[in-house]
Amino acid sequence: MWKPPTARAASTSLGAALLADSTEELAAACHRLLPAATATARFGSDLTAVVTGTPAARLVTLLDSVADRKTSGTASVWRFSPASVRRALDAGRSPDSIEADLAAVAANPLPQPLSYLITDTARSHGRIRIASAACVIHGEEPALLTEIAAHRKLCRLGLRHLAPTVLVSRTPLEKTLAALRTEGYAPVAETADGTVRVERPRSPRATTPVPPPRRTVSRPSTPSRTTAAPKQAELAELAARLAGAPPAHPAPDPDPCNGIPFATDTEEIIAGSATQIPHADVRQLAHAIDSGTAVTIEYVATTGSRTIRTISGLDLDPPYLYAWCHLRDAERVFTLSRIQGVMPPA
Repeated sequence: MWKPPTARAASTSLGAALLADSTEELAAACHRLLPAATATARFGSDLTAVVTGTPAARLVTLLDSVADRKTSGTASVWRFSPASVRRALDAGRSPDSIEADLAAVAANPLPQPLSYLITDTARSHGRIRIASAACVIHGEEPALLTEIAAHRKLCRLGLRHLAPTVLVSRTPLEKTLAALRTEGYAPVAETADGTVRVERPRSPRATTPVPPPRRTVSRPSTPSRTTAAPKQAELAELAARLAGAPPAHPAPDPDPCNGIPFATDTEEIIAGSATQIPHADVRQLAHAIDSGTAVTIEYVATTGSRTIRTISGLDLDPPYLYAWCHLRDAERVFTLSRIQGVMPPA
């Protein structure tokens, strides 16, 4: 059988609360058995605060905001430093409120070194301020900058006065510059070292003519119209003509400039368009096209600049040459008449 806890043959307060079956009495009895939380701290001249026993929650919050806790246990110790006091000032506390709150929980008068630490830290706090800005507007006329800051159409730039002759903008430099010029002002941009940035207008250049796309001839799977089957006599005549044809293909026409015959039809086609290269270069380019090998060409662009390009995968479509450019790592179109020289690939 359960018996309530007793002390010297008499029921304890905890046992009485259990027998009474009262939650309020049980809570009050437990509260009396627990030690009371400490609501004060003892401050030392070594810039420490010591709390014996269990510190109250309000005391812990206050000391943690202005000091750094070093030990916890039977006695808890906090240490004050310029960094810890500055942390409280950064949180919006004033030096007078900090000193007043500490004095309210002090078991002894606040030591003079702690008061000096709070005052000295507050004296240097906020002497330097940092603001975020995308660009800075400055000039020698305060009235002009005041007018710009109050301009209704420039409010979207996020302008703010830092000094009578200095404005900061939350908008990047190029957009701020364009907005000011749109409203009739004549600002100039500066480089990072403070010198005026010289803006050089870009000279217009002729656009490179783009050759028309090659058409892909699609052949229908079924003929659009039916043709009559050739007769037996026509087939016999065709076979006789093929049997009487010469054994070799007719030779290509000779080069009209030097009389040297072209070795292939590709040479003859290239020579008709690539008029800036000699016959030897024509033959080398034709060989690269027929054999599928790479070749290096000297090429003049429409801007007049000369470049050396190594190309492969050549596809002839007069007057253009489609190829893979190794320099640009992409497919490019070259005009045959702009090729100035042909040489083996490097």
